[in-house]
Amino acid sequence: MSVIEASTDRALDALAEVSANKLGLQGLRDGGATPHRIRDFAAEELRFSVDPVQALALSEIIVALDSLRRDELERRCRAHSDQIASLHRVARTVNENTDRLSHVVTRELCTDLGYGKAMFSKVRGSIWSPVALAVNPSLTGDFGDLITAVDGRDISLRDAPREAELVRRRRPYAVDGVDTYRQTYRPLIDLSRPSGYLAAPVIVNARVVAIIHVDRQSDDVTESDIHIVETLAAMCAVATERARLFDTLRARKDKVFSEVERLRDELDRLTSVAASLSDPFGETLRAETGEPIRPQLPRRAEGLTSREREVLSMIARGASNAAIAQKLCISDGTVKTHVQRIFRKLGASTRAEVAALCAESNDTTGV
Repeated sequence: MSVIEASTDRALDALAEVSANKLGLQGLRDGGATPHRIRDFAAEELRFSVDPVQALALSEIIVALDSLRRDELERRCRAHSDQIASLHRVARTVNENTDRLSHVVTRELCTDLGYGKAMFSKVRGSIWSPVALAVNPSLTGDFGDLITAVDGRDISLRDAPREAELVRRRRPYAVDGVDTYRQTYRPLIDLSRPSGYLAAPVIVNARVVAIIHVDRQSDDVTESDIHIVETLAAMCAVATERARLFDTLRARKDKVFSEVERLRDELDRLTSVAASLSDPFGETLRAETGEPIRPQLPRRAEGLTSREREVLSMIARGASNAAIAQKLCISDGTVKTHVQRIFRKLGASTRAEVAALCAESNDTTGV
């Protein structure tokens, strides 16, 4: 029996000793005697009491009930303060562990926040999947089958009317002991056996992406519990949105870096090609200006005509007779005549010898 229940029974017994309104007392008992209702009854009796002894006794009952109420409010304030402090710690933990969000949230709910059991489920369209469950270490009872049952399997929301309604309305709900087994997913609730529970949605981009369930096992959940879990669900939503944003930015960064590397490789390739770029007729071009690099001719070529010098330059670059003819707009026969004269004047018998003479001249001049 709780302190409040014991104090309520004592106050009711004391009131029965001093009150002559037996019918009213019976109605108070039948309607569910609470400290608040007992105090109101005693205060009403005190208003019409003319007996000093009775008035003193009634006053003592009222003072005792007020003291009880004050103590209960102080207890709730301390509990709320402790929960808020714990919620701050949990928020930091959630922000630092978005990659293990489901396990971190359920663990913290059953340790720092003091709940009996906590379950985290993912939602995808009309499917919800319980993926993580935690049980308070101080909780008695065997929940091994429940832990095994929370294995990430897909469950149709048609089989879980309360969760389906939560997804549709995007609002938390609380269930007391009377309604625990109504319109719920029985395979899990039969293994959990709570007195009551609550569920809060994790909403990202206006869609429910997850559900957090908690209970206090043998006690009903309170309105304060709804606020705490709803706040934690909102923190999970923010952490999820931030993690998704970071993933998007990271992917874009990797893509940009990959594109920069590709462009750098392409630029290196183009630079390399430009450095050795030749025109279709064998002229090597300077990379920085695109102008032809004219090979130096040997001293023996001083007796060549200007046309023969052009032919010689192209021979030195490895151009064929056909390429020379096309470049200079002359016939193949004319090219052959020029080649023969060049060989004779340079004292060479092959194109390789002519190329070697030009190469020696280039090495000497540093071209």
